[in-house]
Amino acid sequence: MEKEKIYAYSEEDLRRYIDLGALSLGLNLTEDEINKFIVYLKMINLYQKKVNITSLKNPLDIINKHFLDSLSAVNIVSNLFKNYSKGKRMKIIDVGSGAGFPGIPIKIVLSDVRMILLEARENKTLFLNEVIDQLRLTDIRVEQDRAENIGKVVEFREEYHIVLSRAVATLEVLSEYCLPLCQVNGVMLAFKGSSYPEELSASTKVIERLGGILESINTVRIPYSNHFRYLLVIRKRKSTPEDYPRKNGVPLKRPLYFE
Repeated sequence: MEKEKIYAYSEEDLRRYIDLGALSLGLNLTEDEINKFIVYLKMINLYQKKVNITSLKNPLDIINKHFLDSLSAVNIVSNLFKNYSKGKRMKIIDVGSGAGFPGIPIKIVLSDVRMILLEARENKTLFLNEVIDQLRLTDIRVEQDRAENIGKVVEFREEYHIVLSRAVATLEVLSEYCLPLCQVNGVMLAFKGSSYPEELSASTKVIERLGGILESINTVRIPYSNHFRYLLVIRKRKSTPEDYPRKNGVPLKRPLYFE
């Protein structure tokens, strides 16, 4: 895509904003990686005129609240990747990917992982496929479906080393979506806000029943803001009972609760 202004900002300004923001997260992006983020930003800007890809309109907000927020998990994912058996490719699934967050930013930086973007809505699925094509990303694809469906399918159930999810549901609901997809000894990585202690209190028994245990809580300050992202690492210790996930819509309507 040719160089152009996005709103009032030059491409050089936006490149610098991305570069410095990533550096503050401990990530030294290459020129090619920054180029990919610029193309991604332009595609969001273009699609916003036709379809509601994200509620954010200002490109600095998109960089800060979507790109950099997604990248806040890169160091955790990278450490898990390094600790995985040599010669095998780490498989990651992003549940409820929406406009591609956090899956695509993580894939841009960690190109060696295999990534599935799970998204139920057709308009966003079309957008994600175009982004993958424009950015020339490999070992990544979009699966148009719901977590409740694929969690029962042999091809997907307990297949992934890391299951990501950001801004999808409360933790007890999210656990029912994600843990059935996670391999035993794999990790569910949940992006949460400051209300996570209340969610965790309500969902600890649910997580345990579904085969998981909280391993760590990682706090990352998002660049250019006072916003903190809380990344919950939930380790899958045993297989999820076959009863879960329940049918479409049930986890959200009737969240699990165990005494």
